[in-house]
Amino acid sequence: MTKFVKESDKRGTYIIEGDAKPGGVFSIKRFICQVQEQQTPEETQEVADLLVKKLNRK
Repeated sequence: MTKFVKESDKRGTYIIEGDAKPGGVFSIKRFICQVQEQQTPEETQEVADLLVKKLNRK
């Protein structure tokens, strides 16, 4: 099943497409985008969460 996830590290927040596999494994298919830094880290995460939520509704 194709799924979109948010990943964050010290360099930024990213949206990635992949497949959820048994055993909690996530197989990455492709990089979708990097979320632009907002005024606060919390706002950046909120924007990323909105994108992931919208992409996973398809």
